[in-house]
Amino acid sequence: MPYSAAAIANEFLKLARDEGESLTPMKLLKLVYFAHGWYLALTGEPLIDEQVQAWRYGPVIKSLYHEFKSYGSGPITELIWVYQGGLKFRKVRIDDGPNAEENYRAKQVIKRVWEQYGHLTGVQLSNLTHLPDGPWANTPEKDKKGTPVPDSAIRNYFQKLASQG
Repeated sequence: MPYSAAAIANEFLKLARDEGESLTPMKLLKLVYFAHGWYLALTGEPLIDEQVQAWRYGPVIKSLYHEFKSYGSGPITELIWVYQGGLKFRKVRIDDGPNAEENYRAKQVIKRVWEQYGHLTGVQLSNLTHLPDGPWANTPEKDKKGTPVPDSAIRNYFQKLASQG
């Protein structure tokens, strides 16, 4: 079951907070993209419930871009909350998913992505998404904002990375 990009972002924000780190919007968007890619490669299923888009400067998850654009290049200070009606709000969480085993698997992939990529800056992560053999670089019309980056291309790319060890 794919999760909201907000739930995945919140998981990264919690991991960063637990280590005394902060995340900029660029770094967070790229971490969510990498988690989605690795999850696709490992399970064959998407991690997030929205399409990654090719924007002029790289792959973007549109809802997260709009959620965090007010932070500019500064650190994100709040988790994403959703309105439940009346005066009720709640944090979006992976654990809201209906399958405990899938929730656990998603958290493990996110944790591993954090361990592997969390020390990099947003710019360094962005550079990794721009490699010539990557999904964004090979997306036709990538300069046209909103062009989808196919999950199949993302999955194939990360499976290739996995096979290289």
